[in-house]
Amino acid sequence: MKRCHSCSNAKRARHSFASLCAITALSGLAISITNASAAAAAECANPNALGVSRVVALDTSKGPKYGLQQYKQHDFLKPKEVVLTFDDGPTNIYTIPILKALKAHCTKATFFMVGEMARANPALVRKVAALGHTVGTHTWSHQNLGRRSKKRSIKEIELAISVISKALGRPAAPFFRFPYLSDPKRMIKHLQGRNIGIFSIDVDSKDYLTRSGTRVTNKIMRDLKRDGKGIILFHDIQKSTARAIPGLLKKLKAKGYKVVHIKPKDKGVTDADFDLTAARMFERKTGGKRARSSGSEKAGRRVARRRGAKRPAVIARAKPRHRRAKTRNNRKTTKLRKKSNWAESFFQGG
Repeated sequence: MKRCHSCSNAKRARHSFASLCAITALSGLAISITNASAAAAAECANPNALGVSRVVALDTSKGPKYGLQQYKQHDFLKPKEVVLTFDDGPTNIYTIPILKALKAHCTKATFFMVGEMARANPALVRKVAALGHTVGTHTWSHQNLGRRSKKRSIKEIELAISVISKALGRPAAPFFRFPYLSDPKRMIKHLQGRNIGIFSIDVDSKDYLTRSGTRVTNKIMRDLKRDGKGIILFHDIQKSTARAIPGLLKKLKAKGYKVVHIKPKDKGVTDADFDLTAARMFERKTGGKRARSSGSEKAGRRVARRRGAKRPAVIARAKPRHRRAKTRNNRKTTKLRKKSNWAESFFQGG
C-alpha cells in the first residue's frame, strides 16, 4: 500500500490536515472546507476504506436549502462526491449494523432523527454522535407538515430539536429534512428565521420499497452514474439499507466516488419552552432498558407505516402484545405506545 509522504507519522499528518483548512465562498455561501484524506490515512486501519474526502462546514444563516431534487440555489459537491444521509431512526436493529459498516470504512454520515425515536433510545443517539456522525432533525413524529396547521408543524419541528438535543447532551446540528420532502412555504420561512439549514436529496435509495440490499445498491449506483454526484437518502429503519450499506461502500470506493461529511459552521439553538417540555418527557419513567428498546421498535413501526412500507422490517423482533395490554387497567404498561399520554395532550389542538 502506497502511503502519502505527508502521512508518514501521526504528528506530520495532523500538521498537514490543519494546513489544508480554507475558507471559500460557494454558491454565495461561506463554507469551511477541510481536506480529510491525510487524517483518514493516519487513523484508518482499513487500507481499502472509502474514508472521508473532505469535511464541509455549512453556514446555515437564513436557512439555506440544499438538494437539487427540490432546490437549485446551492451545490457544494464536486463531481464524484456524495453525502450519505439516513432518515427516521435511530433503531438498535438497523442503525447499529449501519454504524459498524460506516466505521469499517472510516467514513461519516448525517442522521436526520425523529424525535420520538430519539426519546425512546437516547443512548443510541449519543453513540451516533460519539462516532463522529452529524445528527440533524426530522420532526417529532414524522408528520407530513404540508397537511398540518402552522401551530402543529412548529411543535413537530421544535420539540424534535429539543428532545434530540436533550438526548445528545448538547444542541443538535441546525440541519432539518422535511418528512416526505413536503416543504410548505410557511415552515420554510420558520426554519429560515431559526437559521436552520433545509436538506432535500439528489439520489433516493427507495429502500422502503424492497427488503433486498442488492436492489438498493443497484438503484444508488445507477442514479449516481446518471447524476455524477449527490446527497443520498437512506432510512435506518429499513432492513434493505442495513443489508446494502457494506457492499455499497465497497462499490463506491471501487467506482472512485468520495464521501463528503457535512457539519454546521455554528451550533444549533433550541427553544427554551420546548426544552422544558423535553426535560419533562425524559423525567418520566420508562420502565428500564427493555421498555426503551421496545419503545424504539414501536416508534419505528409507526414511522415505517407513515413511509408506506407494506411490511416494516422493524417489526421482525417485536413481541406481540397481549390483548389485555390494550385495556384501560393496563395502559400504564404501554407508555411508549404512540406518544406518552402527556405528549398526546400536549399536541391536542394542533
